[in-house]
Amino acid sequence: MRLEEYVAELDARYDADVRMPWSPATGPGYHTRVPEGARAHQTKLAADYAIALLRLGRADRAGEVLDALADLQVTDPLSAHYGIWGWFMEEPPEQMSPADWNWADFIGVRLAQVLAVHGRLLDPRVRRRVRAALHHAAMSVFRRNVDPGYTNIAVMGAVTAAAAGQLLRPGPPQAPAPAPRDVDDALEFVDGELLLDFARRRLRAVLALHDEAGGFTEYNSPAYGRVVLEELERAALIVTDPPFRAVAEQLRELTWAALAERFHPGTGQLAGPMSRAYHDRIQPDLAAYLRAQTGAPVVAAGQTGRQAEPHVPPQEGPIQERPPRTPSPVVAPVVAPLLVPPLPCPRPIAERFRALPSVPYQVRTRFSSDTTGTSWFAEDACLGSADEEFAWVQRRPLLGYWRTPDDPAVVLRARMSLNGHDLSAAWCRQHQEGPRVLSAWWLSYDSGDFHPVLDRPAGSVFHVGDLRLSVTLRGRGVEARELGDGVFALRAGGRQAVVHTAPARFLDRSRTWQAVNDDGEARVEVRLHQGPSTPLDFHQARLRAAFALELLAPGEQPGTAAVTGDHDGDGLLRWRWDGLRVSSPAEPTPFDR
Repeated sequence: MRLEEYVAELDARYDADVRMPWSPATGPGYHTRVPEGARAHQTKLAADYAIALLRLGRADRAGEVLDALADLQVTDPLSAHYGIWGWFMEEPPEQMSPADWNWADFIGVRLAQVLAVHGRLLDPRVRRRVRAALHHAAMSVFRRNVDPGYTNIAVMGAVTAAAAGQLLRPGPPQAPAPAPRDVDDALEFVDGELLLDFARRRLRAVLALHDEAGGFTEYNSPAYGRVVLEELERAALIVTDPPFRAVAEQLRELTWAALAERFHPGTGQLAGPMSRAYHDRIQPDLAAYLRAQTGAPVVAAGQTGRQAEPHVPPQEGPIQERPPRTPSPVVAPVVAPLLVPPLPCPRPIAERFRALPSVPYQVRTRFSSDTTGTSWFAEDACLGSADEEFAWVQRRPLLGYWRTPDDPAVVLRARMSLNGHDLSAAWCRQHQEGPRVLSAWWLSYDSGDFHPVLDRPAGSVFHVGDLRLSVTLRGRGVEARELGDGVFALRAGGRQAVVHTAPARFLDRSRTWQAVNDDGEARVEVRLHQGPSTPLDFHQARLRAAFALELLAPGEQPGTAAVTGDHDGDGLLRWRWDGLRVSSPAEPTPFDR
């Protein structure tokens, strides 16, 4: 969407009484209680609108919006919510469930851009208020001091603090403002060197963790890889400190390299595994960005003939799938144009987006001390897995794609679902070699349900109506077939993913796998529990479940080995299949082990 079109759309939604544009509320089932689809006023959208207005020279309207944003920030330094905003005007932080402290970063970094690039356009009173809001946001970032493993927020907060450290330094004396003065006008700002030093150290810590671990903690994330790139591009725009800019450029190249390492030119997708993804396919805005910066053919969702997945701007909230809610009238989302000037992908890295290093090709990456990812690539297909991971909605512990005559990228995915949503308390361990994976699953306690932390049920008692483990194939022309003896095929075009199963046991009851065909989706699944909702203490939720998967080209025959699992006497189940081995706990484990 062009800048002028974006602004015109938000102009049409502008509510003069609150000085913000409205939009349909989106939410994940946590953080916010605002109903899905309700008419609401998003603070991050308002900040983007203000930047867009200033780029068009419309400082008066931008000033109104920025004034409204300043009114919505918590400015009491003794408050637990100091320096942050709610997602929506209608729901201040103290009414959220719980508040999202990342909004100091998301809004603060945008206010920094306003001041650095467009500050001279603002009325002096509005400019002072924006400076005060940036101060509060930067001090909230400083006080919180997130772990460098929280990659996107660690980078975003560093850019916020660095820009604040520069922009909020005392300048030459100014003429007194006319009385009466706002309280925020009289705010004395902290020493800019404090924030700038903090920002330098924060960014260096992100780089050091990457170098120590071998990758980013938020690994292979389509949404947050893009967020990190945007914030490092924003740093190039608004931060002048040479040491900070040097580390930012190193991280920018590493982020591009990490995305390139798992990009599959044949399908235009990122191979699994993924730490944080809101969609199974790359979305149109990210696809356009990658195409422009690399020259690679990147396929967006909606190009398969199926309905496009809804666009949700990356943030600490909206997720791909949500618990069922009351349907709301459909209002087209407003997709922002690029409000930060993009920087090109470094040329040597861009070449990897256009072609694989060899065919077939396999890469294994240590993302952290806990997780290593393996990805396999052929010309038309890719398959990736994590050696140990949990299964909440943003994770993709086993994910693959292949191209067919009817679909540029059918999607292969493994998941554990509870009552229709991905279950955070489920874990898997996997062993992959080439296009073959052995996957074993178990359950944990002291975990959340829909979110790993925010919705932990009391006593780890979950209400279980439908619990199932499944391997799904989505796209055009997909089908599931039973081949016999617990072996199934998920087919599309000439390729097939053959799934080898063993009977699963849940709560000491044996369960068998089955093939299911729905509209546009084929599944091989085992229904571990199905019936009236039953309270279940996950301290006792013993699960024995595993499968093997091989992704076969036309003419290749499935293997004949059976999946076997045995207790080893040390609390582990030892699973084997055709040379692959993996162990899983025989009893439920704590989520934080």
